[in-house]
Amino acid sequence: MSVSRRLALLCAAVVVLVYLPTLSFGWVDWDDDALLVGNALFRGLGWAQIRWAFTSALGGAYQPLAFLSYGLDFLLWGMEPRGYHLTSVLLHALNAGLFFLAAWRLLEFGASSRGPQRDLAAGALFAALVFALHPLRVESVSWVSERRDVLCGAFWLGAVLAYLRAREPGRRRRSLILVHVFFGAACLAKGLAVTLPVVLLVLDVWPLRRRLDECLREKVPMAVLALALGALAIAAQAGARASWSWGEHGVLARLAQSAYALTFYPLKTLWPSGLSAFYRLPVPLDPREPRFLLSAAAVAAVAAWSWVRRRETPWLAAAGAAYAVMLAPVSGLFQAGAQLVADRYSYLAVLPLELLAGAGLSAILARRAWRAPAMAAAVCVCVVLAAATVVQQSYWRDSETLWGRVLALDPGSSTGWFKLGLLRIRQGRPAEAAESFSRALASDSGCLEFLSRFERGVELAQTRRGLEIRPVCRKALSDLGTTQAQRGEFLQARRLLTLALAVDPEDAAARRNLARLADQPR
Repeated sequence: MSVSRRLALLCAAVVVLVYLPTLSFGWVDWDDDALLVGNALFRGLGWAQIRWAFTSALGGAYQPLAFLSYGLDFLLWGMEPRGYHLTSVLLHALNAGLFFLAAWRLLEFGASSRGPQRDLAAGALFAALVFALHPLRVESVSWVSERRDVLCGAFWLGAVLAYLRAREPGRRRRSLILVHVFFGAACLAKGLAVTLPVVLLVLDVWPLRRRLDECLREKVPMAVLALALGALAIAAQAGARASWSWGEHGVLARLAQSAYALTFYPLKTLWPSGLSAFYRLPVPLDPREPRFLLSAAAVAAVAAWSWVRRRETPWLAAAGAAYAVMLAPVSGLFQAGAQLVADRYSYLAVLPLELLAGAGLSAILARRAWRAPAMAAAVCVCVVLAAATVVQQSYWRDSETLWGRVLALDPGSSTGWFKLGLLRIRQGRPAEAAESFSRALASDSGCLEFLSRFERGVELAQTRRGLEIRPVCRKALSDLGTTQAQRGEFLQARRLLTLALAVDPEDAAARRNLARLADQPR
């Protein structure tokens, strides 16, 4: 076995070791319930399951290969979550090995001179371990519903590796066929992969230094495939009503959010503290907030400096361009969902940044006097990241811990309180459920979309716990409706009081307060 493959296996083995705690985790109430626990349609790999996977957009995402991977898990493990977690961990370990191989080749192409291979190998190994062991990866690995990240990553990295091998004599035709196959599979695992043709164009400029006209002709089939599969992904989001309209989220708000996202992931890569499963999007988003203004200024400064210095430091311009391209679909420019940013969005996007870290280590190792301290520092970084990842994993062990962590970091998260309320209902703790629902509505009382989710929560309460739940839910709804009426929020007040009557038609106070709103503006 070659040295490169042995090191790739070593990298994968380290990743599996660090992620072993995930195998003891269960399902979480964050899409796992809807996609897997409560969904019998994916279970198996028969014609019915395959047809459903390729025609479904459950959860607002077109991800047929991800659903088929769940079907395989079901055949192997039934509905035992340990097996599903194992598959995600193994895919992530595979990605670490693939990225190591791709990073080594990219460092060879980018090297200004033929330095020692061991320095390039060390840099590539460092880049791969920083990628795989960083706590920002935990959401994509320890959350079963994000299987699409690690599955897409495997095909995406396979396509990049095949593309780099196409530069070798005698391997061009076969390798380019593999590029297209892997690219299509990556898009069918997660629509975010449609940016790969542009990323490959960036690699053509640097470090491959190819003629642009030849590169563009080569990408035409990929561009056609990207447009077709991208349209399917957009249609899936539109069908689930997950996308925000331009009226709801304007141009300036989207640009501000995008600039914030571009700075968020590099900063969290450097200092991964306060990582959460949910970072709420402020509604409305004010682009004049200091965090958005500072982010925009930082992005503009880095972009300008990279452009001015593009001949002296082409590696920085290429890494920055690839990062921005990969992040663009989930940066807020095409907003879907209620999150401002999300750890999972960094899974592929930060690969260029980690490659820069590997290149930096290789350059330092070329100086003999700095070799020992540089290697020691690199090992320390990997150990610290692994320890932080073990801690971050622990927040995903169950729904109680997950939403407790979200609320510890953001006590005003309506989503966190709502999810905690649903959990309390399932635990048979109706009074605490009503309190959580009340805190959710108090945190986001003007959000009608949330009120519709709350209505489904009340329906769940009625069907699962019956009369035991009704009094506390009715009181919470009635009290909140009265409070909203006093604030002049008549639309929300009517909705809440109507829900209170739906829960308990004998609630005289709710009926009386609703009647008083008859003459108020609608």
